[in-house]
Amino acid sequence: MNKLDQDMDDLQLGELLKNEAYPATENRWFTRRVLNRLPARHHRSWFMTVVYIIVALVCALSWHTMLTGLNGTVTVRDVLYMVVMAAVTLYAILSAVATVVKTE
Repeated sequence: MNKLDQDMDDLQLGELLKNEAYPATENRWFTRRVLNRLPARHHRSWFMTVVYIIVALVCALSWHTMLTGLNGTVTVRDVLYMVVMAAVTLYAILSAVATVVKTE
């Protein structure tokens, strides 16, 4: 089935639903009932914002210390430190993004 046939089927289905659907009954309590059953919104607290800022500062300071401490020679310890710092930084970023996405 090509795109044009699929679009035509969608249009025909839309017309069928529009013409054959039962009319909605007026219920003034419907909106309130639906809204009352939704989960409560959780806003990110100021505490979590402070924690994310502190974690970002610690990661930035650690990266700065690590990169300025390199004297032209990279050792195995430096590489391992970079890998661990990359993992911690990535985890911190993903945690912050996941919290923001989850609360919105």
